Formats: sequence, structure tokens, C-alpha cells
Amino acid sequence: MKRDFAIAVKAVIVKDEKVLVLSRSQDEMNCSYMNNKQKWDLPGGGLHFYEHAQDGLCREIKEETNLEVFVGEPVSLFDVIKNHIHLCIFTYACRWKGGSVALSEEHDAFVWMTKEEVTLSALPNWMKRDLLRALDRDKNVQKGEIE
Repeated sequence: MKRDFAIAVKAVIVKDEKVLVLSRSQDEMNCSYMNNKQKWDLPGGGLHFYEHAQDGLCREIKEETNLEVFVGEPVSLFDVIKNHIHLCIFTYACRWKGGSVALSEEHDAFVWMTKEEVTLSALPNWMKRDLLRALDRDKNVQKGEIE
């Protein structure tokens, strides 16, 4: 029995006290081996062998959204074990540095959401948790409480 292991990185990008949420294209959902039902997504993807997590995250963000970011600290680690594949997903709090959103073919729409919009949304609980954590940490950075 073949078994595989992969590492993915995701970003919660904060800009003007809002977070970026992406909508996956139907083609992307259809070809997904791990998750073909979840419409909502965060920028990110799989790391290449020998690629540092922050470098891979910046590459994926640029490919998927055309944005540049400052990468902050991790907000979560999630393990997915399914169909003989073990995937570890590290999600980082990031702050927008520059650029305008230009989506790749992996996504068909995006929205910048406030904390209140996240709380009231129908997003999955894991995503709400990560979005709210990043918003709270970004607020602390802006106050100068965390470097």
C-alpha cells in the first residue's frame, strides 16, 4: 500500500482590518483529491521539497492572488489523513504589503471580510477560527504589543 506525506501552507491576509477569503473554481474543486466539497479557501498550497515554509507561502500567494505580504506567525496546524495521504497544513497570519487581487484559475471570486462579517458568515468553523485569530494578532501588532 502506497502512502504519501505532504506539507501545505495557507495564509490569512489582513488588510485594513479585513481578511481575504477566496472562492474555489469548480474545476479546482473537481480535481481536488483531498477536498472536493469545500468552496471557501485561503491562499496557499503545497511546499516544494527544500522550500522554506515562508518562501513557499509567498510564492503561492503571488501565484494565486498577485499580492505581496509580510508573513507573520502561525495561527494553526491542521492534520488531514485521508485515503493513505497525510497532509499537514500550517496557516500563517500575514499582512498585506502591496498589489491588487488578480486571481489564478484556481479561484473564481474573493471577498475582504471584517471581523463581524466573518463571525456572522457560513464559513467553516476552522476557517472562522483562523481568520479571527489573525485579525486579533494583527490588531495587537498595530498597537505595538507584538513585534
